Amino acid sequence: MTDSFESKFKKIGEITLPNYEGKRVMMLPVIIGDETSLPEMLGEWKVTFHALSNMAAQHKGAVGYLTLDEKMVKPETTHRRAGKHVDGVFRGSVGGWGGGGGWGSVGNGMLTVSSHPGCRAWNQTFIGKPGYEGECDHLADQCNGEGTLFGAGEVYWVDGLCVHESIPMVEETARQFVRLSMPSKAPWFEGYTENPLGVMPTGPILPRRQFMEA
Repeated sequence: MTDSFESKFKKIGEITLPNYEGKRVMMLPVIIGDETSLPEMLGEWKVTFHALSNMAAQHKGAVGYLTLDEKMVKPETTHRRAGKHVDGVFRGSVGGWGGGGGWGSVGNGMLTVSSHPGCRAWNQTFIGKPGYEGECDHLADQCNGEGTLFGAGEVYWVDGLCVHESIPMVEETARQFVRLSMPSKAPWFEGYTENPLGVMPTGPILPRRQFMEA
């Protein structure tokens, strides 16, 4: 990694999510474009998965990773990892998400969508480096304004070096967060959700990491 990096994201569409049920899976290996690779417990998410797969058509047939996090978020708390950070840095090395090629500066990136606004991000160049686990609060004085708030139902492609942060909910909120991580040779960690249909991660399987909630 150089002493500067590009924080990048792009809105690519909008979708409607199923009803909230409080489900949670983390980095579940799936076949992009193949709804039969979803376990039975996620049957109501096939339409959403199909729509996201169509937005990642260049990766159809490859293994991606589905995160579905439905949670009752209390007032003044965040649903996801707090603080400015990037997802594509693990133990000081780039490549935590996405395995090279395609969009962006760290592999193929990911698609994200949520039921309620709860994340903001910055599309700009940063001078310096993310921290050991991707933390970027030390770069906060470089942020251009308040960033972009991701709206409800808006699908964004997000690069692995995109600086973003979760924002607190104003009131108790039944929030849904969905992420489809693109094909990757990056590590997959113990404690993530195994696919009972036998779809396996393509990267090395490592012991549980610090930010497993992310």
